[in-house]
Order: sequence, then C-alpha cells, then structure tokens
Amino acid sequence: MQLKLLKLLFLLFLVFNIGLGSFGLAETSEARYAEISKEMVVSGDYLHPTLMGIKHYHKPPLTYYITSLGYQIFGINEFGARFFLGITLLLQIYLVYRISLLIYKDDKIAYASALIYSSFPIVLIAARNLTTDAFLATFILWSIYLWLQFKHIKKTSYLYGFFIVLGLAFLTKGPVGLVPSIFFIICWNFFRKEKIKFSVHLFTGIILMLAISCSWFLAIILDDPNVWHYFIQEQIINRATNAEQFHRTQPIWYYLVLIPALGLPWIFFIIAYFQKKSKQIWQELVINKILIVTAISLLILFSLFSSKLILYILPIFSFIAILGGHIIYKFSEKQLKWFSRIYYVSFAILIFGLIASQFLTDIEIPLYSAILLIGMSIGGMFFFIKLNRSDAISKLLNLGFYFVLVLLLVHTVMASNNAKIINSFQDVSKFIQKEKGEELKSVIIFDDLIPSANFYLDADIITVRANNYNTFRETQFEEYTVFKKNYININVPTELEKFKNEFKEKELVYIEKKKSPLNDSLSYLLETFTHKIEKDKWVIYY
Repeated sequence: MQLKLLKLLFLLFLVFNIGLGSFGLAETSEARYAEISKEMVVSGDYLHPTLMGIKHYHKPPLTYYITSLGYQIFGINEFGARFFLGITLLLQIYLVYRISLLIYKDDKIAYASALIYSSFPIVLIAARNLTTDAFLATFILWSIYLWLQFKHIKKTSYLYGFFIVLGLAFLTKGPVGLVPSIFFIICWNFFRKEKIKFSVHLFTGIILMLAISCSWFLAIILDDPNVWHYFIQEQIINRATNAEQFHRTQPIWYYLVLIPALGLPWIFFIIAYFQKKSKQIWQELVINKILIVTAISLLILFSLFSSKLILYILPIFSFIAILGGHIIYKFSEKQLKWFSRIYYVSFAILIFGLIASQFLTDIEIPLYSAILLIGMSIGGMFFFIKLNRSDAISKLLNLGFYFVLVLLLVHTVMASNNAKIINSFQDVSKFIQKEKGEELKSVIIFDDLIPSANFYLDADIITVRANNYNTFRETQFEEYTVFKKNYININVPTELEKFKNEFKEKELVYIEKKKSPLNDSLSYLLETFTHKIEKDKWVIYY
C-alpha cells in the first residue's frame, strides 16, 4: 500500500504543479506573504519582515523563509511563491498515512486515511493559497508522528525531533501552533492512563523547543524592546479575545456550519456511520476516543477564539481523516455504492458548470480547456462505473482521488482566466505596465492595501489611507520616516497636502475602487488625467 500511495502522490504532485504559476496572487493574504518574502530576498534582511517597506511583525518568519527559498530556486514569481505548498501537501498526506499506520497497525486503514485526507476541500484550499496554514498543518502532523514513534520505539532521537518540529510550528504561527499536538498528547495520556515520565531528555527537549520557538522573537525584542508588548498584547491576547480590532470576528457557531462544506463528501459518510454506530465506535478502540475528543476539543477551542478564519481549523481534519480510514471499513457494500454515486453526481455538477461557463459572461474558461476537462470527467466516470472490482472501498477511494486531480486542473484553468474571481491584481498590473511602460514612475492606490501591486509593478506604490481598515499599518517600529513617501494618511492635514502634491507628478497612475471613490471635495485632482478606464472593480486614471 505504501508504494501505491507514493505513486499516487507523485501523480498528485505533477498535476498540482501544472499551471501553478499561471494565475495571479490572490489579495490580500497570499499577496501579502508573497510580497514580504520578496522583500526579504531583495533586501537580504531576514530578521525584520517588511510589507511594502514597513516592518511587519504579525507572524513569525518561517513561512517567509520557505517562500524565499522558492524564489531563490525558481525566481521571484507565482510558481516560486507556491512551490513548497505542493511539497507540504504531499507531506501531510504521507504523514496521515504513517500516523494511521502507527495507531491502527493496518496498512489498508492507513491508505484509506491518506486518500480521505487528500480529498477534503479545505486541504486543497490551503495548498493553493500561500498562507501559514499549510506549513503549520505539516509541522503539527510531523510532530505527532515523531511523538508516536518515540512512544513505539523509545528512541530519544524521535523525542528530540518532536521538540524541534514543535519549535518550527511555533516559528510558523506562534503559540497556537503548539495547541493541536499538545491536545492530542493530553488525550492520549488520559484515555490510555499514561503518566508523563520526567527525564533529562524530556527537560532538554523542552529547552530545545523553547530555544527554537523564541529565537526570532528574542532577536527582534533585543533589537527593539517595544516589540515585546506588541507580541503579547496585540498578536496573542487581542487576536484571541478581541478579533473586532482585526475585523475577523465571527459567531461561535461559525466553524460548526463550515465543517460540512470543508469536508465534503467524506464528512457526511462519517456522520452517517456515527448516527447509527456512535456507541460502538466510541467503545471499540481507545484510539477512536483519542481522535474524537482531540477533534472536538480543538473545534470548541477555535470556536471560542474571537478571531476566526476558515483555514484555522485545518489541523482538525487530519484527525477526522484518520478516524474515517477506520470507519470506511465498517460500511456495507450497498452504502459504499451510494457513496460512489455522490462522486458521480459531483462529476455531473462539475461537467454542467464547465458547459455553463461557455454561456456566462462573468466566468471565462477557454473552449478547448472546457472540452478537455469535460472529457476527463466523463472518461473517469465511465471508467469507474464499468470497473468491476470486488473491493468497493478501493473503488470509492480512487474515485475521490481522481476527482481531486480533475478539480485541481479546473481550478488552474479557472484561476488563470478569471483574475476577478480569485481577487487578483495581476490583470490590472499588466494593463498599467502595457499602457505606461518604462515611463511609469508611481502608482497611487486610494483607500486599499494591495501588496501584489508592489510584487508586479516596477514603480513607487503609494498607499493612501482614508476610511478602509485594511490600509492601517503598524508604523511604530519605524526608526525613520522614509515610509511616509509611500504611505499617506489623508486624515492628517499635513499628509493631505502631501497627497494633493503627488498629483503634480507627470507619470502618475491613480487607482480607486468603484465603490470607494475619492471624496467629492478632492475629485478635482483627477481632472489632470487624460484617461479613465474601468477594469473589474477598479477605476484607473492615467
């Protein structure tokens, strides 16, 4: 099974990388991480992350380091930014396999767990967007695997590896990076009635983890002691308890509603079994209790946090997938056939969507691409329908995996041709570059923060803050006022005058959102431009 899985992972990696650099960076998260990493490579300063020239200490730097390595290998482009996301996807799937094999000691269950995990929509979403979440999920799974190996083999090298990887998880997203692994271990010890045995190696490992976790933070604090309060109050306490400050607050039931959609369709297969056999699955094996309680505890904790984003709960799905690999062998032949039909319906919906795209004005998918994808979908459906195999479980798992491959290709085609849908600034940047060429000197973006404008355009990008929260920048750590050249707050009278003076520049491009135009009292400034073009949600003056 392991060799079979490796072959599928190789195929997944090939499909994942087809057209990976053909679509633009999505605003704002992906573009933000890509631009920060670019500025690291360009400046050579890997200690102080900057976003559009202003220090950006919102997250620890490991994601930026990994992305920077992608740039150094493949160049500063979209493919370089996203390349290591594909590596993390493969590692996550393989680690789910290895963890499941360790706890269930059944190769078939482990294989099923891995393919179920690869089929979750949230896993693919995380792997297609440059954020911290895919990297964090990988470190979490890796740490759990190393801890289980230590419990199984008792080699101290695994224990030290566990603490090292935990430190890397911390350097990816801060203290929250430790939570899923710690919850799993607590549940493991509780249900297996095991006590933590203190030893020199345990103490040394904790010190090693703390040294790795705190390394960057200490370096920054030594450089500027004022950062200490910012890390503790703003980035830990406020994000957990006062998400309104970051405009990320969501109701407590937010994740509960999203989980079914993010886990389609496997989450419904698992729920269907739990409705009838919940008592049996709970009492059957201790590891089932560990996985269930870990997943539920994490869901409750993340729901209680004030700050909520979809990908925050990605780690929960690894525990669901591992449990699902065990449960799938409990289904009857009739149930497995019904589950396969759900995938056939999914293919039919996908085919219908590709056909409909040829008649819709808001979505652009080239005809030849649509035909190829429809052909792959129909061909795959008929292949699996006609496939007479006694192993209905393998048929269902492979059907789900094939659907993922087609879905990745559909996403690539859709994202490459519909910058507006994925919220990319790439097409606007290309238009500006085409119209202005080498004459382009500076671009004013009114009341919005667009990191990919810096990524794509060789010009001074001036962000103007008016009312939009997204334009707020943490400038208290700037030693000099150089940043004010590219960041103007028109709510400050002196900076308002500076804003007006910018329009005296001859080779200037001004951009605003259709829904957020310049104040009427300042609209006269736009009379100096000879061209006005509307493109997607933007209005461009030049």
